[in-house]
Parts: sequence; structure tokens; C-alpha cells
Amino acid sequence: MWWRAVRARRRIAGARPASTAAAAEKSCRAVVVPRYGGPEVMEVRQGVPVPDLKPREVLVRARAVSINPLDLRMRSGYGRSIFEPHLPLILGRDISGEVAATGTSVSSFSIGQEVFGALHPTALRGTYADYAILPLDELTLKPSTLSHVEASAIPFAALTAWRALHGTARISEGYVWLYTI
Repeated sequence: MWWRAVRARRRIAGARPASTAAAAEKSCRAVVVPRYGGPEVMEVRQGVPVPDLKPREVLVRARAVSINPLDLRMRSGYGRSIFEPHLPLILGRDISGEVAATGTSVSSFSIGQEVFGALHPTALRGTYADYAILPLDELTLKPSTLSHVEASAIPFAALTAWRALHGTARISEGYVWLYTI
């Protein structure tokens, strides 16, 4: 019988897990929007499944999230044609937390590192949950000088400002921008 244990150990040792999410949570709490409306439609639900990670994704354990005007508009029905088939929705774009698991192609983050980032506006699963999944390129290390609350307030607002300056105003390197009050 000892040979079965040896063979099983070899099989396990040679196998590569799909991600480090094997030890991560499979369900969590989340604030969901089961239908469109005012703040009263929001519900805290237990046991919301945490999706499996794709190779270039990171599972983040939330320490702080922020509320953006887009979240309020989405709760009221903005983007209904895109999102209604996916109700109940988990809203939220910004997050600050720690890496709980990584996809197989992620080498730039490790479990336990403090990170922050913002999901794309059309992401179907948001950050108002204990765990959120972010693509590798929508996440960065959190500066140690910022709290999680401070860090969670930055990403989506900063990207909005960047797009306005870079995309709309076409400001680029060499331009001088003067802001007066």
C-alpha cells in the first residue's frame, strides 16, 4: 500500500495548480443590486460565489472600497441594456486591499502584498464584496504612506481626470497647464 501513497504524492507534486486560488475563499459577502432603484434596493448577501481566476487576474481581499458617481448611476439604471441580463449586480470600481490569490501568469504580485486599483467601467462584477477579481493591468502596489481608505479613493477618479486631460484636452508632454481658482 505504501506504493499508492508514493504514486499519489508524485502525481500531486508534479501537478501545477490552475492558480493560487485553491486556498482562497470560494464565497464571500457582497453588496448586490438585485433590481434598479434607489439605495433601498441594495442588499448584503452572504455566500456569493467567488469566480475562478483567469491566468492574468488577481484576487484581492478588500480592505476599503469607494463609491463613485458611476456606481450611483448604475444602481439607478444607467447601462441597463448591458447590465440588466446580469442582475443581481455587484457595483464598485475602486478597491484597496491585499492579494489573496493570483492567476497562473501573474508573477508581479504575491499573496499578502497591499495593492489598489480600479475595474473597467463595464466590468460585470464590482468591488463591493469581501473579495474582488482584477485584471493584472488594473492593479498596482499600494504606497505604504497611504491608508487603504485613502488609496481606494484614488484610482477611478484619477483615471477620469487623466482621460479628460490626455484624451479630451489632448494635453501631452511639453504642455504647461495653469489652473487658477
